[in-house]
Amino acid sequence: MISRLQGLRARHTSSGLPASTLSPTYVIDMLPLRFEDLDAVMSEYLGADIEPGTSRRLYTKTGGNVGLALSLVDVTVRENRLVRIDGRLWTATGELWSPALRAVMEMHLESLDATSRDALETIAMVGLADVETVRTLVDWSTLEVLEERAMIAFAQGTRNNYVSVVPPLFTSYFRHDPLSARRIRLTEKILSTLGSASLNFELERTWNDLDGAGEKQDALFAGMLRESLKTRQLVAGYEWEKNADVHTANAYVDILTQAGMAASEPSIARVFAETDERSGDIAARAEYCSRRADWLAYSRGQIDEALAYLDVNSRELASYGRMLDAKRISILADFRSVPEGFEIVLEVTDDLPVPVQTALLETQLRVLIIAGRLSDGNRVYDELRRLDPQGERAAARSAQGISLLAQGAYEAGSRDLNNGLDEARGNLDVHSFRTFAGAVAFSHLHSGDLRAHGELLDVALSTGDLAPLPPGSRATVLISACILAAARGQVALCTKYADLLRSGHTEDLALPMQSAAWAEAQVKILDGDAESAANVLWEASTALRDRGAVFAAQIGMLASLEMKMDADRLAEALHLLHQHPEAVVLAAQGRYLEAGLQGDADAMLEAARALERYRRTGMALAAYGRAAELFADEQRLERRDEALGDERKLRARFSGRVFNTTRFGGMGMALSKREKEVATLAVNGLSNHEIASRLVVSVRTVDSHMYRIMRKLGVTSRDSLEAKLGASALLN
Repeated sequence: MISRLQGLRARHTSSGLPASTLSPTYVIDMLPLRFEDLDAVMSEYLGADIEPGTSRRLYTKTGGNVGLALSLVDVTVRENRLVRIDGRLWTATGELWSPALRAVMEMHLESLDATSRDALETIAMVGLADVETVRTLVDWSTLEVLEERAMIAFAQGTRNNYVSVVPPLFTSYFRHDPLSARRIRLTEKILSTLGSASLNFELERTWNDLDGAGEKQDALFAGMLRESLKTRQLVAGYEWEKNADVHTANAYVDILTQAGMAASEPSIARVFAETDERSGDIAARAEYCSRRADWLAYSRGQIDEALAYLDVNSRELASYGRMLDAKRISILADFRSVPEGFEIVLEVTDDLPVPVQTALLETQLRVLIIAGRLSDGNRVYDELRRLDPQGERAAARSAQGISLLAQGAYEAGSRDLNNGLDEARGNLDVHSFRTFAGAVAFSHLHSGDLRAHGELLDVALSTGDLAPLPPGSRATVLISACILAAARGQVALCTKYADLLRSGHTEDLALPMQSAAWAEAQVKILDGDAESAANVLWEASTALRDRGAVFAAQIGMLASLEMKMDADRLAEALHLLHQHPEAVVLAAQGRYLEAGLQGDADAMLEAARALERYRRTGMALAAYGRAAELFADEQRLERRDEALGDERKLRARFSGRVFNTTRFGGMGMALSKREKEVATLAVNGLSNHEIASRLVVSVRTVDSHMYRIMRKLGVTSRDSLEAKLGASALLN
């Protein structure tokens, strides 16, 4: 039986003879396998389980084609790119490609005519592109042939339809093909059609191995996002090369800033150096100046230069100069302090152009949320949505969503954040996706939903190098990843994300969870030094408070107290909450901490119920459990049963969901060394009997370990344990 990529009709046998010469011929359509099925096949073939992240990379590379997957496994095992760690799980240690796969790939390509093969390689070189762009390079009839052979796929976005090569292993094959006359000819054709402003598609050697999206569509989306960005960069660069004015510069810089700064910095510097700032209309000039100020402040850390640049140019742009005044206030609030009298500078009047009004309102909203004036922010956001009914300003929507969470409006805030994330996915909008991803990650930390948090970060971290723009999104995503890794006890992963944050983070920004101290604290927690972790975050939070960033300070101070309780610091935090009382959810968290310090069972139960109302589910579960313990200590058994009943009802309400109840204690501190070892084996599928045999202990001992593990982590099943500890469960 010959397994080929699914097509509408068989054409050739492995010998090259037409299939019609075989009599009779039996053709079996080999449909792509589901992720779970392919994982099972490969695990059976290898004789051991595959680390889930690696399994997803294999699935994404091969698109579920079992023949390609097994060929890829054979080669990568032989070349030690796929190895067993400590004799347990198979894990990828390098790129999932090898020149030895060339013969397999050629077998699938052998029946393509020269035109179709050129077309397929051209699409692979350019990457995911909208249909209109591909149509300038490939005719419709050839596209239809490739689609019939299931070698390309059309993906529908909200604004455009896109074309990509499937499975991505073909892209790796073409891009690793040695330079040839055909490659030179195709490159010249692409450049002559699309222009020579960007050659990044030649340097992108492979459609990357993804770090692991949880579902097929997430993995493919991450690849589509990167490929779309690359193609848009090519087109925008070509337009700027033809006509280097502020209009084309704005479009080009917008694309460049979505990529990693290391790759884009020289191109951005060149655009700003070679574009005439006075070209184009006044609105485009104002946008250009705002972008340049953002680049100076957030990407290069040149805050004084950015402020001086805005001052000089705002005077030359008439009413549009107000946009630069707004940008100046925003940069000052982020890096220095909330300016006194900012309301006057940001005042909106009806005679101003709509783009100017929206820019002023967006900055008002940002500064009000920074200052903890959340109800005033609600009023401004309503006005902003009147001018921008489609909600296309992602930064404003995400900041307001976080504000609503703190005000106790979880349903409204979470709904708008997730809608924004879905819209960004549909538009393949990298800027918006990363902005909303950071905000949605914050909402998962709010509720304590570990599984949803992990799945989101898998996708966000697979979209490529995170850039400093839009402001704060890079920090929020990496800090969220640090917190999740620390909660799972994954020391190496937590340290990796903290190092990434240090490598590109200049100064602490003023919105919640945009301070590098959060990541530093997680690393110290996993080192077993909770006191130092609390000190690092407390000092950063009080510094934010002193410069007027009240909202971020409140959140950071309370988190610091969760790491290490201190009565004097708690009083200071509660005073700040009393001064700025609009974050009612944080006030409930403060009461929870205060009840724990005082050992007040009644206050603890009241705080638990408030936290439940505000959908801080993980913290509410912890509070119910603590209240039950306090009531038991006081021999108030009816009240203990009441607290335990409330806890059971809450768990039943979210049956199947896994919530973080240990918060910033970290799995590394919650579990002993032996308990972590048992938990790892359990998550990897071993039964208690098998674990006992592996560790040379009794089954009863393993039963006891499992009971303590589940009690400490607040889970009731092995599925919940897996979600709690992460897919790989490779605890450090």
